[in-house]
Amino acid sequence: MKKILKIGVGALVGVSLAVGMTTLYQKRKDRNIRRLLTLAKQHFMFDDILTSWIMTDPILFQIHEGGIIRSDGTVVTFEIDGDSLRIVETFGEEKKVDIADDYS
Repeated sequence: MKKILKIGVGALVGVSLAVGMTTLYQKRKDRNIRRLLTLAKQHFMFDDILTSWIMTDPILFQIHEGGIIRSDGTVVTFEIDGDSLRIVETFGEEKKVDIADDYS
């Protein structure tokens, strides 16, 4: 009976440790993504940003894809390096998105 109790407690400790480590890793990853998105917004310095996004999974090593939509409908996409915290490449303002003034 003692042996089963020890195995059960050991399994419970192991599972709780794995869940704790996974939670810490996810929080760290989310914080890094928020930092990259904030850096990208500061880089472009648009006052009229409607929305912005960044992909959580890198496309190559630590390079993430992202984009910004301005209030005039212009879309600016970019790639940002997670290691050096620099905008690697910007894909101009060629795209336009239809922005509705009334959302009702």
